[in-house]
Amino acid sequence: MNRLPCVIGLVFVFSVLSSSRPVQAGLTGENVAVIVNASSADSLSIANHYVSLRNIPPGNVIFLENVPSGSLKISLDDFRDKILRPVLEAINARGLAAQIDVIAYSAGFPTSVDISSHTRQLTDPAQRKYQTPTASINSLTYFYRWILADSPLYLGWGSNFYARGPFSRHFLNPFSGEPGERFKSAQDASEKNEFEAAAESFESLAIEYPTLHPLRILAAENWLRAENEGKAFEQVAMAVRHGWVNRRHLTDTEPLMQLFDTDNAELSAPRKQLLNRLQDVPVVSQGPVAFSSSVGWTTSGHPISLSEGAIPYMLSCVLAVVHKNGSTVEQAAQVLQRSAGADRSYPAATFGFSKTNDVRSTTRFPGTPDALAWLLCRNQSVEIFSSVLPTDRRRYVGMMLGAANLSMRNREWSFVPGAIAENLTSLGAVFDTTSQTKLTALLHAGAAISSGAVAEPYSLPPKFPTAMMYPFYAEGVTAIEAFYLTLQSPYQMLIVGDPLCQPFSRAPNDFVNIELSRPEAAPDETTGDAKPSSDAAPTISLQWQSIPDSAMTVPTGAMDIFLEGKLANRSRPATKIQANLPAGLEGAIDVRLVLVGEHPTQPRIAFSEEIVIGDESQIPRIERLRKDKTDELTVFVEGRGADQIELVHLGRVIETIDGAAGRIALPSDQIGHGPVRLRAIAQHGERRIPGRTFEFDW
Repeated sequence: MNRLPCVIGLVFVFSVLSSSRPVQAGLTGENVAVIVNASSADSLSIANHYVSLRNIPPGNVIFLENVPSGSLKISLDDFRDKILRPVLEAINARGLAAQIDVIAYSAGFPTSVDISSHTRQLTDPAQRKYQTPTASINSLTYFYRWILADSPLYLGWGSNFYARGPFSRHFLNPFSGEPGERFKSAQDASEKNEFEAAAESFESLAIEYPTLHPLRILAAENWLRAENEGKAFEQVAMAVRHGWVNRRHLTDTEPLMQLFDTDNAELSAPRKQLLNRLQDVPVVSQGPVAFSSSVGWTTSGHPISLSEGAIPYMLSCVLAVVHKNGSTVEQAAQVLQRSAGADRSYPAATFGFSKTNDVRSTTRFPGTPDALAWLLCRNQSVEIFSSVLPTDRRRYVGMMLGAANLSMRNREWSFVPGAIAENLTSLGAVFDTTSQTKLTALLHAGAAISSGAVAEPYSLPPKFPTAMMYPFYAEGVTAIEAFYLTLQSPYQMLIVGDPLCQPFSRAPNDFVNIELSRPEAAPDETTGDAKPSSDAAPTISLQWQSIPDSAMTVPTGAMDIFLEGKLANRSRPATKIQANLPAGLEGAIDVRLVLVGEHPTQPRIAFSEEIVIGDESQIPRIERLRKDKTDELTVFVEGRGADQIELVHLGRVIETIDGAAGRIALPSDQIGHGPVRLRAIAQHGERRIPGRTFEFDW
């Protein structure tokens, strides 16, 4: 495939304002790979909508040519060899592995996979009985390491280490091997009242593994028992710096409350300031953290470097299920459009929880009080209704249900844009039968994302999102993170909708200006007139201005710079960054700056601009012509003086014109419908000049 020239040789000049976190995460369009069935017009159409709505870089769109068709279920070998492996190989070949955290399948893909070759290897009687041999396409993508290794280990009850657990899980031994022995020795020393030795051991481990901030809390507790408040406070401060956010564990539990006695009028200013930075939420569950595919996750739920042996994952979902028992293309597009407009809307709406005697409802309800307590302490509206669906006129931003059939007719309640909702039932994602209500019914009712089982799940809690999904969503994570944060064993769960929806995101509210810095003019040797050198390296200037914080935002902790959709640099916040591009670069260049919030959920907000370098008149253009046929989009493409012009749709060349201009008719089975994004690249000898991106609603 022909692509734009790689942008290399960047030089960044910046002044440091504050330190960034060692592990970067959080999600914007730059972090999503959209997977398209190239043989499906529906798949092309859904991709058109999502790429436009979320400004997905065209290089993040991956077309697959040999997707198995004719059935919603495929074999494990076909999934691995014709879908998963080609997708991962494309991500690696394009140099996108450092930025892709979500693989989102467009319409036109099988929804389930036959994994009987894996379930036959199970030896545990409970697993053999209840882990049935059908998995969802997105869950096997999430567990890609096991699938590539042909291992059934993802079928465990707690195989998703990214999912949150009880609060006490923070302090479990996250290691194996020699570090695990050191952790155990520190525990033993503490039990023998050898507190100083225990504190030093935990502190030593924390220095080696800075993202495992609970080690600092364990060190602080032992320093306090050793009667060294100074070192204890130092360790708590370091824990907060690296991600610890829970206030109540410090103020309400021994021995830490010795440091943070809020009834003490003489509590020092530094200790008060530290407490004011923390979240006042219940000590019931681990709190939400941002996802990253570039790290490994430990058994305690915290990330460490992949080189240290933890388990990596890849978030995944399906954008739409276009099927007679699912959605139409129009319905699916409406879901994505409504969702994209909900970001940072902070809706004043209710989180609702159904409580009935149906086993589908009772299965998860024991965890609901903790979720309610968390939501209430964050001033969110909550409701428990003793019916299958609500009966009043409330507006809902979250809904946890449990029933085989949901009647959506004549309802007086509604979802606000950005709502997250799901229903525990056996066949919510089995689209080749009309039995039971499908998850898409909740999407059509207004939810941004939902989930359902692709085979009988036996109402086992680890297979479904817990009630904590809703407070985590209210804390600001994206919709896709909210699901995987609460799915202990997600292998049967099909997740459908907009993965990036984030109505409660506390992304930075800062201002960014992106512009081209022209090279200084040099005098012409013949005339003496000032004339810019064509050989001078162009420079892109990115200026950042910090805006005072509000209750809905967090400070900028880091900046990601993307050139032509590809991650070029990660840096600490800087008032001005200059990127020196290769000399001779011409055309419309896609420049993006993403601000990463300094918060455990790592909220992000992106700014983008197409910067024109060189002669504006040389930039190729695209003009839409009158439609001659209902199934073709006709365009006129022109590049002054060009030898050849390539027409590009979502990163792939679809037509080539010999010469400087031409008319092209594009059939719907080649580009789909919806907001079609096209770009022309003019070839002038050895020079390639990319044009601006044009979008045509068709």
